[in-house]
Amino acid sequence: MPGMTIDIVTTFPGMFTGFVGESMMARALAQDILAVNVHDLRDYTDDPHRSVDDTPFGGGGGMILKPEPIARAVDSLQGEANGSGPATVVIPTARGRRFDQPTADKLATQSRLIFICGHYTGIDERVFEYLNPMRFSIGDYILTGGELPAMVMVDAIARRIPGFLGNDDSGKEDSFVVGSLGAAQYTRPQVWRGREVPSVLISGHHANVRAWRQDDRRTTTQRFRPELLHPATGDSIDDNPMANETDQNRDKENTDG
Repeated sequence: MPGMTIDIVTTFPGMFTGFVGESMMARALAQDILAVNVHDLRDYTDDPHRSVDDTPFGGGGGMILKPEPIARAVDSLQGEANGSGPATVVIPTARGRRFDQPTADKLATQSRLIFICGHYTGIDERVFEYLNPMRFSIGDYILTGGELPAMVMVDAIARRIPGFLGNDDSGKEDSFVVGSLGAAQYTRPQVWRGREVPSVLISGHHANVRAWRQDDRRTTTQRFRPELLHPATGDSIDDNPMANETDQNRDKENTDG
């Protein structure tokens, strides 16, 4: 039985074919380390045209995803819990809190997750009122839909599930996992176009290698992301990353990044 089950509801299920069928994700699914199920939102409609969107009340451009198909999809998936308890529902949205490594770590401890991928202009606001989902944004920019943010988050979460990486030690010194950027990495050849690998890395002295990497992590972070070493007051990770945004953040809804 998989250690985690992730259900993804989308109007474009074909976007996930390569995501679940290649690389480490495909291996993890084959080994039953986790399960990722992609569901077509149109399968939860009841009209001949399988309509999932409509024009917005009050006018304006774009189309809005209707609430009933989304609610039906989540209700159906929650009913398949098989005694594992209700799944945590996640919706990528510009009105969500920033998705980061500590959040991925917390979500990786869940047994079931349901991702709702919005599209077009957004999702009917009543969906958020009904489902009370976790809302996350992967950055301050707009995408066409929630599919790419869902892939980003699922990948970050899956990497923290034991067994996903094959060798769990390989992820222990990743950037952000260690609270900073990772150290520089090198492979063969030892000399490439006049540039040599740092001698300490080929010295065979493990303590010196560890010390070099620790120093390089700090130097690299100071150069490229100094705010990670000196976080602003009040910018620490909240104990409850599930909290919804306040009303003052209610800007234009986009199920994107």
